[in-house]
Amino acid sequence: MDSEAIATLSYNVPHKTVGWIEQTVTTTNCTLSLHENKIVSQQSSYPIHAVHDCSYRPFSDGTCLFYLHTNQGVRSFHVNVDPTFFLKSFRRLRGDLYL
Repeated sequence: MDSEAIATLSYNVPHKTVGWIEQTVTTTNCTLSLHENKIVSQQSSYPIHAVHDCSYRPFSDGTCLFYLHTNQGVRSFHVNVDPTFFLKSFRRLRGDLYL
C-alpha cells in the first residue's frame, strides 16, 4: 500500500510544437510528491535513498528551478511556487541537521 504524501510541489512541463508557420508552447501542470520512501514525479519515481539532496534557484519573475540530486543525475523542475516547505520536509525526513 502506498504511503500518503508528506509534501507536494506543483511544477510545469513545457511542450513546444512547431507548425509550418507558427510555434506554440503549452504547459502541463504536474505534482512532485514526497513520501516516506520515495519522491514521485509524473515521469519517474526516485527511492529516497537514491536522492542525495534537493535545491532550487529562484528567478526575479517569481519562478524557480527545483533540482533533485539523484544517483541518476540532477533532475530539474520548473516551479511557480516557493519550494521551501518541500525542501525542509525532505531534509527533515532524511534527518539532516541543517534545515
